[in-house]
Amino acid sequence: MKPTSSEHQQQWYIRRGEVVRGPFTKEKITHFLLLGRIKKNDELSLDQAAWRLATEFPQLLPSQFFEESDDALLRQRLMAKKQWEAQRLASSSELPNQQRRHEADDELVEHALVRALESPEISITEKTRLSRGKKTSKVVAGVVAFSILSAMVVMIYLVQPAPEVETIDCTVTAAPKVNWSNCQMEAAQLAQSNLVGATMQNMNLMRADLRGSQLVGVNLSFSNLSATLLNGADLRQARLVGVSLKGADLSGVQFDGADLSYADLAGANISGANFSGAKLDKTIWIDGRICAVGAIGDCR
Repeated sequence: MKPTSSEHQQQWYIRRGEVVRGPFTKEKITHFLLLGRIKKNDELSLDQAAWRLATEFPQLLPSQFFEESDDALLRQRLMAKKQWEAQRLASSSELPNQQRRHEADDELVEHALVRALESPEISITEKTRLSRGKKTSKVVAGVVAFSILSAMVVMIYLVQPAPEVETIDCTVTAAPKVNWSNCQMEAAQLAQSNLVGATMQNMNLMRADLRGSQLVGVNLSFSNLSATLLNGADLRQARLVGVSLKGADLSGVQFDGADLSYADLAGANISGANFSGAKLDKTIWIDGRICAVGAIGDCR
C-alpha cells in the first residue's frame, strides 16, 4: 500500500531523554532509523504530546528491520548511507569533485566505525577492518596537509621582497653611520668629523686629515690609512682588521677595545695612544715585529 500525501507531509519529533529535536519528515525519520541515528529506545511523536518508542512505528521501516541480524542490519545501514551520500554529492555544486569524494569517503568510514564499535555482535575481524580504514584515511589526510603546508612555506619564501642593498654615495657629507665603503678619498680633509658607527671598509684614506675625529665603532677594515693624520681621534671599539696605518700619526688616539688584528702600524707614531683592551692578534707593530696570537693591549 502506497503512503498518502498526508503521510508524506507529517512532521515528526524525536526525544532522547530530555532532548527533543525536530520537526523531520517521514522520509528523514526512515533515513535516520536505517543509519542507526535513531535508537530503538528513542521516542517519536507527531504532536510532542504523545510519545511512543520508535519500534512502535513499523510503518516507518520495512518489517525486516526488526527481524534481521545485526550484521545484516549494519550492511543495510551502510548501503543506505552510501546511497544517501551519492545523492547528496551528485546535487552539490559548491565543492570540486575530488574534494567531495574525499569528504564522503571520510564520513562513510567514520559513521561505519562508530556503528560497528557500538554493536558488540559485530565480529572482531569486521571491527579491525573498519578501524584500519579510518587509520588509512587519516594517514592520507596527514600527507596531503603536510604537502600543502610545505608548498605554502616555499611560496612565502619565494614572494618575500629582496633585501634592500644600501646605497654607497662617496659624495655624501661626513655623518654618523655613513657608508663610504670602497670610496677613494685620498688626502680628504675630515678633521673633527663625527663618523660614529660609519661603514668605511676598503677605503683609500691615504694622507687624509682625520685629526680629532669621532670614529667610535667605525668599520675601517682593510682600508688604507697610510701617512694619515689621526692624532687625538677616538677609535674606541673600532674594527680595524687588516688596515694599513704605516707612517700614520696616531699620537693620543683612543684604541680602547678596538680590533687591530693583522693591521700594519710599521713606522707609525703612537705616543700617548691608548691600546687598553685592543686586540693585536698578528698585528705588525711600529718596529716591524709581529704581535703574538691572542695579544691584547700590548704587542708581545
